[in-house]
Amino acid sequence: MAGGYDAYGQVHSQNLKGRALEAEAFMKAVQLLTRAQDFPENKRLLGESLQYVQKLWMIVKADLEAPRNKLPKETQQHLLSLAEMVDAQCRAAIKKPPKHKLQGLIEIHRNVAAGLMS
Repeated sequence: MAGGYDAYGQVHSQNLKGRALEAEAFMKAVQLLTRAQDFPENKRLLGESLQYVQKLWMIVKADLEAPRNKLPKETQQHLLSLAEMVDAQCRAAIKKPPKHKLQGLIEIHRNVAAGLMS
């Protein structure tokens, strides 16, 4: 049964483009962080979720800093500041994982995804 679900996920991801794909990536972060928050004793889940978030924002930062990026400079700067704040939150959660730190990260990613879907 898992094979069919995995196959659906691969096809689904391959058919997403643009903002929908970006929103999906941020919703995956919400899912991973929520799971890590639900099972605080599982350090592996925490590590995997924070690693995913850091990689996601590394990609976002690279895109924002690329000369071809067409976003207004002010928007780019706001998003770069958000990326730095998320990175700091991830580092803090790795050192001492309090639940409220994860909730803040969850809300940020949920709001970014919602903005991309609107």
